[in-house]
Amino acid sequence: MRITTMKSVALATCATALLAGCGGRPETSATAISSSNFLGLPSMTAAAAGPADSATWALYRDPTTIDPATAFDYPENTVVSTLCESLLRQQPDGSLAPGLASEYHFATPTSLVLKLRAGVRFWDGHPLTPADVVFSLQRNMDTQTGGFYSTVLNRITKISVDGPDTVTLTLSSPDYWLPGELSSMAGVVIEERYARSQGQRYGTPDGGAMCTGPYKLAEWTAGKTLTVAANPDYWDPSLKPMTNRIDFRGVSNAATLTTGLSTGEISGTYLTDTSTFRELEQIKNVEIHKGPSSETEFLIPANLTGVLGDLRVRQALSLAFDRNAFSAAVYGGNAVGPRMSTNPGTWGYGKDAFTAAWNAAPDPAPDLERAKQLIHEAGAAGKPFVIATSTGLSTVNTAANAWLEAADSIGLNASLSNVSPQNYINLFTDPKAREGVDAFSTTTYGDYADPAALIASYTEPKGAQNYSGYDNPQLHTALERARTQADPDQRAAAMIEADRLVMADLPWIPMVHPALFLILDKKLIGAPSSFAYMQAPWLAKLGRGR
Repeated sequence: MRITTMKSVALATCATALLAGCGGRPETSATAISSSNFLGLPSMTAAAAGPADSATWALYRDPTTIDPATAFDYPENTVVSTLCESLLRQQPDGSLAPGLASEYHFATPTSLVLKLRAGVRFWDGHPLTPADVVFSLQRNMDTQTGGFYSTVLNRITKISVDGPDTVTLTLSSPDYWLPGELSSMAGVVIEERYARSQGQRYGTPDGGAMCTGPYKLAEWTAGKTLTVAANPDYWDPSLKPMTNRIDFRGVSNAATLTTGLSTGEISGTYLTDTSTFRELEQIKNVEIHKGPSSETEFLIPANLTGVLGDLRVRQALSLAFDRNAFSAAVYGGNAVGPRMSTNPGTWGYGKDAFTAAWNAAPDPAPDLERAKQLIHEAGAAGKPFVIATSTGLSTVNTAANAWLEAADSIGLNASLSNVSPQNYINLFTDPKAREGVDAFSTTTYGDYADPAALIASYTEPKGAQNYSGYDNPQLHTALERARTQADPDQRAAAMIEADRLVMADLPWIPMVHPALFLILDKKLIGAPSSFAYMQAPWLAKLGRGR
């Protein structure tokens, strides 16, 4: 399941840090992705030709923490995944592989055994121990830590050390989503000794961090550059750092980012603001790499007691929304309509089954006549429909106006409720902020490559993103079947059934699935062009271009 409201909040409120939204309004790109080749986007760029001395990497804002327990957004995850490692590792194609645990298996359906890798040391030279694993997992499970991962680890009832290199997780019931979570921030291991010595300062500029990854923290001044340096004693030769030093810098203005990339002052970034996409395409010294993403943009019902409580109204709005126009306006055409509710970049297993289900599903297209008929059948013509927006958030405002146009075109009495960029976050955290509002939009993602990681977060009754109180017992049964299914193919079949129910019931209305955009100076290459950069240390592959 998704862990916390805060991840989608951060995506919806990028402009809180003075961004012009999490996306923008470029004109249609000449290199737009067609629906037919979207599934084949590459997960890695070409291998680096050799080492590089340094790189400056742009984040949409400065990171606020490098504590994995409280990392929840692009800046934090990008930095933490460069420094730290999880028990399991997400591969660029979304599959799982051993990480700090060299082996893992379910001894029984309710017992997950992790064998720790030999020879791993923290940056200070201390060896990785089972005690560090127990400490890190218990810390992530503890709601008092203030972290975001207790929900996804909630089936762990006991963590025991069984020998010098083995940790066993005892579960209240089978949980085959757990390995995926252990490949995300929820499974990152930090050094117990160091973390206890720093207390609440851990993860801050004053307290630093202590991890095992290919880069170690070199310098961090709040509000300025965070610098990481190659770890010469890193254990994994396949991820030996190719760039000696990476300077992470918050760049909250899209025009400033574009200028920095053009002059070479900025070496690369994973793009979260597409408002200058067309300008970026014209810069001769950079290349835009497009790859599989885990993101989906949604319209979210704030409640199911108003006009959106009628499924026919939700269906009508989905039929009235012009996804091709929205993709062109916000993503330069580099997004596809939701044949399924989650991005194909989330298919970390069962890809043949998911692909077949995707190809068999209809490509969503506007149908105003059918939409008007549904509104008539629901008796909803002329009913008020209030959409929250913020004129300071470019993508949010673009989406809100697109939904306003769609709603008006089918006979609803639609209007916008504008809030400041700083207050848009309250829609995700404060039920009172949602009073008087029928819907709002966001872009969000799961923590590992499984459709369940996102779907469960907003459809399960206790899901962290279930704002409307939505409850579908049939969908809950399908999700539980997936979570308790050891066989990946059968798990995929259960998730396909769950997705079918989501698309039929539309608890959230999916708008588009965008591609991932990696912007790199042509002097550099090797970084992943997939969403795996958010959870695993693949930035270590960044090096000199050919």
